[in-house]
Amino acid sequence: MKKTIAASITLAVFALTSQTAMAGNDINAKKIFSKKCKMCHSLTRKKFGPAFKDMNKDPEVLLTTITNGRKAMPKFNKKLSSDEIAAMVSFIQSQ
Repeated sequence: MKKTIAASITLAVFALTSQTAMAGNDINAKKIFSKKCKMCHSLTRKKFGPAFKDMNKDPEVLLTTITNGRKAMPKFNKKLSSDEIAAMVSFIQSQ
């Protein structure tokens, strides 16, 4: 069961990443960061949450954490579209 879920998440990440590449010009991940993430995260230093540079860069972990939340971090599955979440995964990985 866990392997099936992991495989599904992996497939979703790759699907979202390719969609983001196509829609990348329309989504401004830096703007999303400023509006949704900046109050708890910094690009370079720890705030309430970890700095982007120190985050686990595994796309599955990032996708799951942004979508479903983790500890004090809220869920963003209803606040951001799947394309916006995928753009944020790419943005975090690039830091």
